[in-house]
Amino acid sequence: MKISGSGRSSGPSSTNRTTKSAGPSASGFVDHLQGAAAVEETASVHGLEAPQALSGLESLLAIQAVDADGSNRGRRRMIARGEELLDRLEDIRRGLLLGTIPIDRLSKLSEMVRSKRDSGADPELAALLDEIELRAEVELAKLGMR
Repeated sequence: MKISGSGRSSGPSSTNRTTKSAGPSASGFVDHLQGAAAVEETASVHGLEAPQALSGLESLLAIQAVDADGSNRGRRRMIARGEELLDRLEDIRRGLLLGTIPIDRLSKLSEMVRSKRDSGADPELAALLDEIELRAEVELAKLGMR
């Protein structure tokens, strides 16, 4: 496009276009399109319909029904327990780095380790909690709190 002065601008100048010859791949593409059209016609003749999407209300009800029986409740408690133990261990780590060990947090950690936890259905999560509790017990033993 050429800009000249403050008047109206002219449109784009003409460009030279090259034409490509239809190669063997072009005819294959056309064949695929014709095949797809034939499949659509066959489906409409036989009365087949495309699958319908769930409506908004049906999808909300389906989501609510997933955990209606409360099967994930134990798993959630196990995850919360693991996170709490890790938070307590992090507090101990910070205390060790600063040179002051918070005694009240050590006692809370020892209580958490001694208390029974729910046995859940997820064995991997239970194994992870076992490792966290073992680490907490080791740290408590190092500090002479156990």
